[in-house]
Amino acid sequence: MSFKDTFTKDDQKEGLLGYDDTAFYYFFSSVIVTVAVPWTCSTIYNALFPGQAQVEKDFPTKSKAGSRYRYCSSSAMTDKVDQARKSARFANAGSKAGSVIKLLVLVGLWMTLYLMYLQIGDAKEIKRFDPFEILEISPGASATEVKKAYRKLSLIYHPDKNPDDPLAANRFMQITKAHNALTDETAKANFEKYGNPDGPQTSKVGIGLPRFLLEKDNHLIILCLFFFLLLFVVPMAFICYYQRTKNYAANGVMIETLQFMGYYINEATRLKNCPELLAASAESRTMALRPSDNQELKTLGSQVTEHKKRQFKLPIIIKNDYLLLAHMQRLHGSMSAELRADLDELLKHSLKISQAMIEIACMREWFFTAQAMIEFRRSLIQGLDVKSSQLLQIPHFNEEILKHCLKGKNATSTLTDYLQKDPEQRKGLATMTPDQIADVEAFATHVSNMELKAITEVEDEQEIVVGDIATVSVQLTRRNLQEGEAMGPVHAPLFPEPKFEEWWIFLVEGAPNTRIIAFERIRDTERVVETKMRFQISRPGKHSLTVHALCDSYVGLDQKVDLNFIAKTENEVKREIFVHPEDEDLDLQPTLFQQFMGELGGDDDSEEEEDEEKKKKEKVEKLSDGKQQKAESDDDKKDDSDSSGSESEGD
Repeated sequence: MSFKDTFTKDDQKEGLLGYDDTAFYYFFSSVIVTVAVPWTCSTIYNALFPGQAQVEKDFPTKSKAGSRYRYCSSSAMTDKVDQARKSARFANAGSKAGSVIKLLVLVGLWMTLYLMYLQIGDAKEIKRFDPFEILEISPGASATEVKKAYRKLSLIYHPDKNPDDPLAANRFMQITKAHNALTDETAKANFEKYGNPDGPQTSKVGIGLPRFLLEKDNHLIILCLFFFLLLFVVPMAFICYYQRTKNYAANGVMIETLQFMGYYINEATRLKNCPELLAASAESRTMALRPSDNQELKTLGSQVTEHKKRQFKLPIIIKNDYLLLAHMQRLHGSMSAELRADLDELLKHSLKISQAMIEIACMREWFFTAQAMIEFRRSLIQGLDVKSSQLLQIPHFNEEILKHCLKGKNATSTLTDYLQKDPEQRKGLATMTPDQIADVEAFATHVSNMELKAITEVEDEQEIVVGDIATVSVQLTRRNLQEGEAMGPVHAPLFPEPKFEEWWIFLVEGAPNTRIIAFERIRDTERVVETKMRFQISRPGKHSLTVHALCDSYVGLDQKVDLNFIAKTENEVKREIFVHPEDEDLDLQPTLFQQFMGELGGDDDSEEEEDEEKKKKEKVEKLSDGKQQKAESDDDKKDDSDSSGSESEGD
């Protein structure tokens, strides 16, 4: 029996006697560190600044481009931010049970890491054959001490005295090998030269596996656990995830809602139809009904103005329709706390659902329908009814103040005109306090003063020809922002969440078709935003297009630019293909493959080229010699003919 049979990591023979868990300690400690360190930092940060992470997510200080967000400084929006901070702190401190569980888990991770550190600190280098360690003697022990230690351990670990210990036999063989390595000359020489008495041997090193995974007694348990995880836990996790996500589309809207909206939205759908459509969405119908809602809705319903005949009779749809109409008509004071919470939940769903409604209209190329969906979206954000005045978006404005703004000198009815006036010329401020006037001024400086520019061109061409891909370049500039600034959340004190403004750009055919040719959704809040829309020219003649820029957060900021151009036929415009001189030079350059082949067969090619040149020279010389001989023969013939002619004349 060789040393290899008794001192390897063979599980059948050695029984993990020489197995080393150091690699597993390092691996497991690394895993714990990657989890515990960031979790600990997050816990400490949340403890020192409760709710700050959520506030920074909802109200960031800088955009992705590094620009500083400008926030509205009106009292309503300042209070909203402060309330969001308080709510975040309360939510962070309110879940005490969850915090305690997380803290206990975190403490357990650090305790485990400490235990791993102790194990690593006691660990030695990878185990090797050491006869002194096996015999439990010092390296300088004499032959007598070696023999004495061998006899002592042999009596302890002899297999006959340990019939029930499977490791005793392996241990006895190691003791025997250690004794031979110190007493036998050949074995001793091999040990001193190769590190083991049998000469050069290969070693086995495990990769981060703990000892209990390799012990024979645990194989059945580990195998059962493996199959339990593989055949039960993983499929159940996948099934649960699928059950939670199968009802939702990629945009976060329930598939049932998309199907419902796709069926009921048509080219005649307008703003007055939208509240009931949103109330009939799948997200809305999953909300709960309380017995107390009946009496509260009767009181609220007596104050709500409905603009169309109700289409759906389901109680939850009727309830949520009333809530949306009451929000748009600013009847929040007539709602109970429970109804206000239901309204906030519904408004949170409204952003994704209204986004889907806009996209459905865009895909069907219905501009007026898409415009109505955007109007509905901003009516929910600002709390405006179907026919409400744009000026109600201004802080502290009500119906009484509107009457003063709509009559007399400097009267105005649109938000843009009101904001462009000097503060001294703005009406409706006479009855306001200085703080309220400051809120109006803060709102006026915060609302985007957008400038729209658009041009139509065919890239790298002077003329527009049928079949070309035309490009409409659109530029939006927020003139009220400075360099390095970005537009922060919109002024929307009635909306439960912070909302950043978005702009929809539509390229529309001129009247009477008003078909959407192309559209873009712009979410960039930087000072200058640029986008391009491309379409194919399908017919010759004059084209009249309009670029519409619609804001989804404010009413009255929409802008448009008319684009007129003439498309010519291919016969009217002759285009020459221009090739740059540098491109011509590139054509003369050998390709990479040609260069590679040229390097391999360079000598052969040069010899062939020399042979071809020699052949060409010889051919040219032969041709020149032939021409010279022919010329000489022609001269001889001519001389002969001349001499014969002179003889005939003499005769």
